[in-house]
Amino acid sequence: MRPADRTAGLARAISARVYYGWFVAIAAGAAEFGNAASSITVLTFFVIPMTDEFGWSRTEISGATSVGAILGAALAPFTGRMVDRVGSRMVLVVGGVAVAAACFYLAAAQTLVGFYVAFTIARTADQGLIKIGTTPVVTKWFRRYRGRAISVVFFTGMLGVITMAPLVQLVIAAWGWRAAWVMLGVVMALVGVLPSALIVRRQPEDIGLRVDGASLYEAQGLPAADAGVPGQASLDLEPRWRLGQILRTPTFWLLLVSLFVVSTASSGVVLHLMPYITERGISSGSAVGIISVFTASGAVSTVAVGVLSDRTPPRLLMVVGYLLSASAMGMLIVTDTLPEAFLFAVLQGTAASGINVLAPILLASYYGRWAMGSIYGITRAAQVVGFALGALISGVVYDSTGSYRDAFTLFLVIAVASSLLVIIAKRPAPPDAGAV
Repeated sequence: MRPADRTAGLARAISARVYYGWFVAIAAGAAEFGNAASSITVLTFFVIPMTDEFGWSRTEISGATSVGAILGAALAPFTGRMVDRVGSRMVLVVGGVAVAAACFYLAAAQTLVGFYVAFTIARTADQGLIKIGTTPVVTKWFRRYRGRAISVVFFTGMLGVITMAPLVQLVIAAWGWRAAWVMLGVVMALVGVLPSALIVRRQPEDIGLRVDGASLYEAQGLPAADAGVPGQASLDLEPRWRLGQILRTPTFWLLLVSLFVVSTASSGVVLHLMPYITERGISSGSAVGIISVFTASGAVSTVAVGVLSDRTPPRLLMVVGYLLSASAMGMLIVTDTLPEAFLFAVLQGTAASGINVLAPILLASYYGRWAMGSIYGITRAAQVVGFALGALISGVVYDSTGSYRDAFTLFLVIAVASSLLVIIAKRPAPPDAGAV
């Protein structure tokens, strides 16, 4: 028996009790957990010890993050097409190996060029491989519980950052920054790469299953439509959109533009939040607490939005998320007390994480699961470009006027405009069956 046949048989046996798609979702989440090694939040802990040892400037270290993000954005649309054609397993394994190898090299880094090469590889793998491999594969395995499954991936990724950030700080204090890079590489190899290689498969049909586990009922000799699963008979009839057909719908471009501009607003605030808050008279110690509340709110939002999206139209939730972001911008503009700053953190953390989770859910609800890798690769690239642009806008405005107020006012307007774009972006008519 071929290895692929043995794997398919094992997966069907497992799905007799628990739908195999949940194992795929957990493995994708594990890849995001290990991917914390490439996050800016974790890199922050290395800035001081590495600059102290090598004498590098903060600007020199920051440049590697921008270069990697841009390269990852350029790679994402091509990776998305690969996910649709051959699946996410190879994408996640290659991305995870690249991040782990970069961490091991960073542990031995001696030059700025070496640092740039290694961290650029890590960030490119993050944005161009791992981020594109995790979410689309989950959409291909789920429909009825798609929101909950996607929230598992995003929440586990956030849990990785929340867990690894203090752990990195402890390792640096005890054994130095080189040991911390080694630890991150080992975590990615064990937690991120191995589950992806062993568990992740392209879609349920490849191993004899049906979306959402219809085979549970087929194994009992019952047709899915009569097995007490509402709407199951229609799951396999989900319209098969092709990428070309999707790109010809105005709805896709409305959503793409809305995600691009709201990402601009989000990053333009978050990167400059610490200096802005301290300028408003709030202590740096309190500012750290505000960042923690922001992260915690995002984690709660990730789970809540995933559950709600299975019962509430995701477009409605997206509009609410955009308006919450606009409200957060308005609160930030007038903030000069600690309670107001905490309220901003709750609003913006909830909105930012909610929008990230809802974007693939809404796209999948409109266009189905068959081309999800392709369209998510395109929208993710637009978001990454927006992240880079927003931080630049805030910096330019501050350097020109000595204040962030004009930039944050612009972001408030952008968030409201984005909500209007989502309202207009109604579900497109399904493609002609004969054109598929």
